Amino acid sequence: MPTYVVTGKNTSGEQVVSVNISGINQEPTIVPEIDVVNAVRAFLAGTAGVNSVVAQRYEQVITVI
Repeated sequence: MPTYVVTGKNTSGEQVVSVNISGINQEPTIVPEIDVVNAVRAFLAGTAGVNSVVAQRYEQVITVI
């Protein structure tokens, strides 16, 4: 399961807010994960003081030898 970090930055590029999404648990899939991430991005983009929003996805890869 990937984790996401959605970051809002001000006009000078400084981070002013960060949201960590550590897991979206559902069985079966009801809502695509990207829709949840985009909803958080849209919310932050509409917030006063936030000029730009970036979402990053992180995945852990485990290799068994």
